[in-house]
Formats: sequence, C-alpha cells, structure tokens
Amino acid sequence: MGLSTSRLVEIQVINKTQNIILKEPRTYFYSGCSLSDPQPSVLPGSSSSCRFTNSSRLWGCNGVLAYEAEFFTLAIYFSNPMDHNLFPVVMGLELSLDRVHRMDLETAYHRLVRISQGSSDTVFPCVILKENQEKVHLSDGPVKVTATVARGRRAVITVAVEERENSGSEAGIDSFMLRVAEQRDLRTYWTLIRILRTTLRQKIMQRARQAVP
Repeated sequence: MGLSTSRLVEIQVINKTQNIILKEPRTYFYSGCSLSDPQPSVLPGSSSSCRFTNSSRLWGCNGVLAYEAEFFTLAIYFSNPMDHNLFPVVMGLELSLDRVHRMDLETAYHRLVRISQGSSDTVFPCVILKENQEKVHLSDGPVKVTATVARGRRAVITVAVEERENSGSEAGIDSFMLRVAEQRDLRTYWTLIRILRTTLRQKIMQRARQAVP
C-alpha cells in the first residue's frame, strides 16, 4: 500500500464448540481494508484468522467483523488508532440472538463506538475490552465468548467461542426459550431442541465415564 506508518489488526477466531458453525463472515470498515479475508466458515474444533490494515496516513484501522451462527450472530469491534498516545487500542464483542448483524454493520459499528466511549445505551449484550484489561467474557443464550487483545502497531485479537455448560447453559436456554416464545420462530425452536439433545447426550456420556471403575 506504500504507507509509511501502518496499523494492523489480526483477528483469530477459535471455535471450541461441538455443534456450532460460525459462517457468513461480514466486515465493515470505518477506516481500513482487508489484507487477508476471513474463511467462509469456522467449523467446530477449528480456527480461522484474518488481517486488516489502515488505508490512510490520517486514520488507523477501525471496523467490525461479524459471524453468523444458526441461532445468534457475533460482532467483533476493533480500533487500532494511528496515535496511541491520544487513543488506546480498543476491541469489543456484541451478541445477538435476533441475529441483527446479518443486516447493517455500520449501525453496529457506531453503536459499539459509543459504548466504548462510555454510553450505557446498549441494545444487545456487549462488552468492551478496556485498556487496562487483558480478557473479557460475554454470554447470551447457550454460547459464551472470551476475547483477549495484544496491543501495538499490530494488534492481535483472539476470540474463543464455547458452549455454555451446567447452570450457565440452563440460564442461557431459559433466555433462548423466552425469545422463541416471543418470536414464535419454528426454525429457532428446532435449533433449541438439537441443543437440548446434545447437552443431554453429553451429560449421559460424562456420567457413564464416571461410573467406570
């Protein structure tokens, strides 16, 4: 690109689930462009990485990467500014069981910018990794997301997606069932049934292993 000063953002997505496929990655750049695009899908037990950079000497690399799953969407907000003395490297997560990130990512970007600046007007479960933090967690429905960031000219964001377990997953399923009842979404209902069957099967296998002398 020929820029004398560059800002890079690398995002590593790790799928630690057994049944969730992260797919249909979409990006919105307020400033920047893609060096290497995300893979079309991240299968259970696999990982994917992509790299973005700034496209101007005046701005850093700022935008949103979003993934879609069968019953949620995940937005990853990133900002690696040109002047780290004035502005910190910031990243954030937003989960939507309504899968709102399949639509306008620009709106999601500006919403997460406002939240990172201290706004409490949150619409969906979200979290911002502040400058003095090393790790953040976000849960909604039957999924939990953990993120870390290594700051610098090349900011590396690592995002791990897991299925919630035990009491956490039960609480998530309760929330999920409420949304199903509100939306009367038959497809979402069958997704929930598959999740419940998988959870039950895992518990049976765990108890069987514990019973073996």
